[in-house]
Amino acid sequence: MGSLSRGRSGRKLSGVTPRTSVQRKYQRAALALLLCLGLPAVAQVDLKVHPAPDFGEGVVWLDEGSTPRHISDYRGKLVLIDFWEYTCINCIRDFGVVKRWYTKYHPYGFEVIGVHYGEFEIGFDVNNVREAAKTFKLPWPIVADQKGTTWQAYQSQGWPERYLINPQGQIVMQVFGEGNNVQMETKIRELLAVTHPEVLKIPLDTSEDEFDAKCGNVTQETYVGEIHGRGSVDDLNGHHAGDTAEFIPPHSPADGSVELVGKWKVDKDGMTAEGPGANAEVRYHARSMYAVMSLNSPKKLKVYLVEDGGPLSKDDAGADVKFDAKGAYVEVTEGRMYYLVRSPRFTAHLISLEPEGPGLTLHSFTYGNNCQLQDMPQQTAGAASP
Repeated sequence: MGSLSRGRSGRKLSGVTPRTSVQRKYQRAALALLLCLGLPAVAQVDLKVHPAPDFGEGVVWLDEGSTPRHISDYRGKLVLIDFWEYTCINCIRDFGVVKRWYTKYHPYGFEVIGVHYGEFEIGFDVNNVREAAKTFKLPWPIVADQKGTTWQAYQSQGWPERYLINPQGQIVMQVFGEGNNVQMETKIRELLAVTHPEVLKIPLDTSEDEFDAKCGNVTQETYVGEIHGRGSVDDLNGHHAGDTAEFIPPHSPADGSVELVGKWKVDKDGMTAEGPGANAEVRYHARSMYAVMSLNSPKKLKVYLVEDGGPLSKDDAGADVKFDAKGAYVEVTEGRMYYLVRSPRFTAHLISLEPEGPGLTLHSFTYGNNCQLQDMPQQTAGAASP
């Protein structure tokens, strides 16, 4: 989302891609993979100061009309533009950080505007974005970038990506991904202190290197389907988007790979179970595991979780996991990220997802290490506390 460099500038986007072109949308999103791989942030504190682009054509503001609609309306304010995606674990882990900044510095002229640009097709449903903003209790204005015009204008490369805009309307700092939060907060305080020197008395957040070797090196994000040439399904055997095939795995999957059993439909951003008995196996090493899943037709569907040959244990269960007489399961009711595993230790496992019937679409799996936030906001009102 291909092979991407890890350089400071990352991969730049070129051209404006209309939302109606699915093929181009995925090509554009392919350049945005880097920060969904759980890599440390890249900060550009020495970038050339330049005017911030305005919000592009086709954006949908999720408020009722009271929010200023143009960058020029925020002159005199310090503004953080936060590109996010509601299924992206990297964004979800950092919501608490940005909320603390907003609470501490908003009274002194600090504003945050969240710009949502979808990674999967479900991310372009405005209702999904609206519900996610409510679930995560994001207190700042949210823009749904339906055509990717704002994403393109900022040359954004992934999620999360943040741009700090000074009171003169110029971008003065950019942070790409999780981390470098102390650097960003220090810059926020420096700019606000010009007119409000009292902000320097506010305690600065402490930060730990969540990508240190001691935290554990987790499996990279596991994409399903044909997505961006990085799909991790074994033995597609030449099948492409739109094909339905019967999968009979010949062996156990390698780490970060997915093996399917039964009838599945291939799509660009996922695989959909088409028949009874369809299931998927994933091998991974991590402390925690999350899955982006949605439904093709039923309103809800139980997906049972079998780990290393037996039901997922209660000790290893993520916040969305429930239990019945058959064992551990997740009830999929909407397209979002589900919390599958929250283990007390960093380990390697083989997990099987076994839906009770057809209609489940698997999009991706992501993972967390020993240092990354485990107790995150849940996306279902009935989810157990982690």
